[in-house]
Amino acid sequence: MRKLKIFLLTGLVIGLFGCSESFLNSTDLTQKTSASFYHTPTDIAQALAACYAVEPSVLPYQSIFLLANQMSDDCLGGGGQNDHSGQYDQFQTTSTNGYESPWVAYYQGINRTNTLIAKFSQVTGWTSDNAKNQALGEAYFLRANCYFNLMRMFGGPIKGVMTGVPCFTDPNATTSLRAPVDTVYARIASDLKSAITLMPGVTYPNIDKTTLGHATKWAAEALMARVYLFYTGAVYGTHTTLPLPGGGTIAKADVQTWIADCADNSGHALIPDFRNLWPYSYSTTGVKGGSDYGYAKANNLLWVEGNGTTGTEANNTEDVFSVHYSNFGGWNGGLSTTYSNQINLYCSWRNQTQLPFGDGWGDATVVPTVYSSWDSNDLRKQGSICNVNDATEGITGFVSGSDKQWNETGYWQKKYIAVNIKAPDGTLYNYSCKLYGTSINYQTDNTQNIIYIRFADVLLMAAELGCPKAQAYFDQVHKRGYPTYVAGTLPATLANIQVERRHELAFEGIRYWDELRWGTFVADLTAEAGAPELNAGVAATYDPSTAISRFNLTKGFLQIPNDEIGLSNGQLVQNDGWTTGDNTSQYQQ
Repeated sequence: MRKLKIFLLTGLVIGLFGCSESFLNSTDLTQKTSASFYHTPTDIAQALAACYAVEPSVLPYQSIFLLANQMSDDCLGGGGQNDHSGQYDQFQTTSTNGYESPWVAYYQGINRTNTLIAKFSQVTGWTSDNAKNQALGEAYFLRANCYFNLMRMFGGPIKGVMTGVPCFTDPNATTSLRAPVDTVYARIASDLKSAITLMPGVTYPNIDKTTLGHATKWAAEALMARVYLFYTGAVYGTHTTLPLPGGGTIAKADVQTWIADCADNSGHALIPDFRNLWPYSYSTTGVKGGSDYGYAKANNLLWVEGNGTTGTEANNTEDVFSVHYSNFGGWNGGLSTTYSNQINLYCSWRNQTQLPFGDGWGDATVVPTVYSSWDSNDLRKQGSICNVNDATEGITGFVSGSDKQWNETGYWQKKYIAVNIKAPDGTLYNYSCKLYGTSINYQTDNTQNIIYIRFADVLLMAAELGCPKAQAYFDQVHKRGYPTYVAGTLPATLANIQVERRHELAFEGIRYWDELRWGTFVADLTAEAGAPELNAGVAATYDPSTAISRFNLTKGFLQIPNDEIGLSNGQLVQNDGWTTGDNTSQYQQ
């Protein structure tokens, strides 16, 4: 069972490489050192597993996925009165190290990939050049992904000038000095170009299914397009090319070629019914309409990744790159809880145990205007948002104001949320308990993979980049939401693509970065003013003024942990808007 297999290896490697080192401290803590390791393909496989383990090790409430949802205009902070959620939603924190987990984790990933790449040439025993190039290509992809995430979260302004993060590739020559923006993006672009060149173009139907969750040539092409769109957007001024180390560039035409290659030749494809992408369409009987969830049953849904007692994750042809979780989640010390999908726990209903959605911390509640402004003819509206007051959802017993829920709106995203089914004795438990034999514990039994790059996003990026088949790519995505749509009747303009991206990719950790690169965030958030909500059961209306004020100070970038600044002896400089006294004074929850 693959849910066991991939994380058995990852759990071993975390022990080998350590899990709490700061990027400023690379002291070896175990008997496995760079001198005694990195000699065989098995060593490389284990080292790569340690690199992949970085993303799920980030504290869930500080993860780039959840933060991007909360900071966007799609969601409010949610959670309880004493939780962190409202702070992140308003670009604040009461802690001087409020965003330490992703900062430390991504530099762990950079340290690990730097060492792997530096030692790669000494490895012997490869079964083929393809195996060798695939492994090296994955390392380049993962390093680029770490730097890109750091730039999106922390690459903000210093005295009004956009500035990069510390950037280094030599594991023996780290630095605390923040690099220029172009230096970091040149590294990201170069690494992705290497990944695209190195990794063989094995199409999705032919890929070794035991390697699902690993980076591919197609994922590298897609990430290059995402990087290009962000770098050339409103955040950094006017750019038309990506820089490369040494003065070279990657042109838009290059990116168009790569993203079109992914769209046309990768073997990835859209699932016919958008709603079957998400675990709420799980069928306990293994056939269409066999769900315990009224909405899924009425619409004859059948989850593409697994039903009944059989997991079939390989059937999800839209999964270009994802973080995989396992049924090893538990309270066994260390990072054992991160084997489970803690994002689902945080985004689930607060103190509610019923069908179809389970118990959790109540984060990322949906803004009512997102629901009310969405065309009800679009299947993705109810396929993405649960209105607890809609009788067609088949929900009974939802309790408003439960456990002092904050920012409660009555609307919840249902792509990444705990999904309950009926056990044989009539009690409720997570579908993973039946499908994967996961232990029953609502805090650790979520196993849903989080898709960071989905094929629909690939098609929409290709359309936005103006590839020759832009209209056809746009039509594929739009028609799935509107089955009666006639291809070509809605032109693939930027305005239409922006709407399409919002509806297709809602609550998938993408909207906020789109708003930054389009320069629409303040206007988008202003439009949410006055939206009704309940705070601990008390009626209120949403006021975005604090978030907008903080955004104008920080430009939407986060606080570099003060501990890291202290460790650097002052070389590491804080982003604007996060100096002492201006990061907590307005926050109240």
